[in-house]
Amino acid sequence: MPGRSVIITGAAEGVGAACARRFAAAGDRLVLADTEEERGRALAQEIVQKGGEAVFVLADVANRLHVHNIVAEALDAYGRIDVLCQMAIEDYSAPFLETSEEDFERVVSANLRSAFLINQAIARQFIRQSQNSEEKGQRGAIVNLISVEAVTAAPDHVAFAATQGGLNQMTKAVALALSGIGARANAVGIGAIKSELPDDAERKLLKESVPLKRVGDPEEVAETVFFLASSAASYITGQCVYVDGGRLISGGGDRKRAE
Repeated sequence: MPGRSVIITGAAEGVGAACARRFAAAGDRLVLADTEEERGRALAQEIVQKGGEAVFVLADVANRLHVHNIVAEALDAYGRIDVLCQMAIEDYSAPFLETSEEDFERVVSANLRSAFLINQAIARQFIRQSQNSEEKGQRGAIVNLISVEAVTAAPDHVAFAATQGGLNQMTKAVALALSGIGARANAVGIGAIKSELPDDAERKLLKESVPLKRVGDPEEVAETVFFLASSAASYITGQCVYVDGGRLISGGGDRKRAE
């Protein structure tokens, strides 16, 4: 029996790439989407060489036409879509009073508009499949990647934090919208993950703020994403599972930056 058809955005590196390898290891068939063409194609080739199925789409999920192309590629390659892993996320840091309207709009487009467009497109496909399919099992699952800053805040992350709170609420609303057909939507919130950290100085600061006293691996996030997309999580929807080493329970571990 063929594996599930899985779309992973932001797949070229970091958490997205770790998710791609985890789903491929389970025999799922992948559509990898990213703006980083060289890395994305290399990852797809790696998966195929190991006996898996993967195709790459050069796409920016903040662009509606690109989202259409991702969905079309998945349907052309595999005939259906079972899972969306929206792993594309863009960090942004600037003092609040120096954040321009253009910067704010760019961050909203990169993080919130993109997730809205791809979630909506996949939700529509899930609904079409539920109407046309006689299958009574898997009805589709969405997993959105967000940051712990959906809950915490930092003075130089106003625009970024706003999008993360929006993503958290959007995931809950999507879960309700899809509940009638048995499809699910959840989020994974990350904090202090190796590939997401820009430099050694900040990594040290974040490590000191994490109760487990280490930064996490992308593969640890991928395991949680895989679980939420699986039948083992069939009664979980509208939730956010935080993979953060305990940052939230310790008060959030504010991100301090040198001015």
